[in-house]
Amino acid sequence: MSQEIELKLLVEEAPADKVIALCQSLAKQVEMTEMHLSNSYFDTDDLRLRQHDMGLRIRQRGEQREQTIKLAGEVLGGMHSRPEYNVPTASDKPDLTLFDEAIWPEDFPFFDINRDLNELFTTDFTRYRWRIPSADGIIELVYDRGSIRAGDTEQALAEVEIEVQDGADVNDAYKLARRFITRLNARLGSLSKAARGYLLAGKSVLEPFTHAHFVQQRPDDDVGTGLYRALGYALQYWQHNDACLAAQPSVRAVAGITDGIRLSKVVLQQLQMLEIDVSDHIMRLDQMLGHLGWLSRYDGLIELTAEDGAYHRALNNYPKLYEEIVEQQQHAVQLELVQSLSIRDDYQLTLLELGALCQQQPRHEQLMQLPLKQWAAQRLREDWQNVVDAFSREGELKPEYYLKQLSLLQASLQLGYCVGFLFDAEDREMFRSPWQDMARGIREIMALKLLREAIKDNDDAQPEKLLNWQAVQLESLLYALELSRKAALKQEPYWLT
Repeated sequence: MSQEIELKLLVEEAPADKVIALCQSLAKQVEMTEMHLSNSYFDTDDLRLRQHDMGLRIRQRGEQREQTIKLAGEVLGGMHSRPEYNVPTASDKPDLTLFDEAIWPEDFPFFDINRDLNELFTTDFTRYRWRIPSADGIIELVYDRGSIRAGDTEQALAEVEIEVQDGADVNDAYKLARRFITRLNARLGSLSKAARGYLLAGKSVLEPFTHAHFVQQRPDDDVGTGLYRALGYALQYWQHNDACLAAQPSVRAVAGITDGIRLSKVVLQQLQMLEIDVSDHIMRLDQMLGHLGWLSRYDGLIELTAEDGAYHRALNNYPKLYEEIVEQQQHAVQLELVQSLSIRDDYQLTLLELGALCQQQPRHEQLMQLPLKQWAAQRLREDWQNVVDAFSREGELKPEYYLKQLSLLQASLQLGYCVGFLFDAEDREMFRSPWQDMARGIREIMALKLLREAIKDNDDAQPEKLLNWQAVQLESLLYALELSRKAALKQEPYWLT
């Protein structure tokens, strides 16, 4: 077995001669080798290998063939890490019995899968390779240029891989990656060749993540380990949605990117409290979120027009107003802005550097050796107290006040995603539910605020009637929010039970 640890960079827009020239410049006196590689990827028709996050291929180079299985791994800031097993073969058809049986998970249907394997797609490319000395090992720099084919469908392939081997310094790999981003406008790649092949063959779908999950923390870990695991999850969430945006731009992908950036920021703020210098990272994330601010307006307008929403039926009775809101909704979307942001050097470098942070895991031992669960209970209590202080005012809260507190509440809920897994799930959900209801209600205030503006700007008949109706809707919403606020403040914190 070898542990594949590599950075993947997409360079489709760069001329091949410029990519090769930069590679040679970075490799200095190391000579380039060139080879042609043909790869066939296999799975069952019902994708049983894919379901176990495995990839099986046969690679041919000249007359030589090698059979490879890659097992489940992870991607952090463009760094791919996964176990890989290779065996020579004389056949162009795979045989799982060639691998050591100890690699398979328990209850893995080995013989059934082996019987049902079929070729799904192929990759065919020229590989330019440099083996660069680094620390006690080698960094293998490769440039792959060719195509992926599935049936009659073909997709261009142009990517740089920087693989860390045999004790090489991971930091050297990140330094090389920076050069490709700043000089060739390279983008970090989160999808392997196999993942792209499955997509091309119609065997998988790239869908945005729209809801975060609780990071699966371990109570006996130290604080540093837990926080970097949470940052790794946030980066994976962000990068997955970034890949969705590149493949098929959508507001859902932008929403997922926004959530990933916000979650990353929450984790970085915890590291900053523990005296880890991440202030530059936080500043850059804030700048990115500034470019994504249009999303809250879009969400508010969607709330008004959603067919299953509370306002759709009533607004349908006023066609001009409804059409104006739909038009505003369309104008609010700024996908091109986000696409241009996502290919900028500073955006790609931020992803790269946060990935490097996850690999390096800097920490002050005296501050970060606390058991994670102990620290999490203390930190959740402090954070929750800030939320309680904001929402414990006497009397009914005004709409503007609610809107000002939304970011505080959202950040608190996201901190829960980072460490809430450590506590009882039922207690956790009972506590979070009314706070989540409040967050949804506050976002609905924005929708009603936009509705009022639209009514005033529209020449539809009966504006006073519409304004009165809007005021009644807002009053009802504030009443519901008041109930949620009282319920939320009465909940027993789950980290105390």
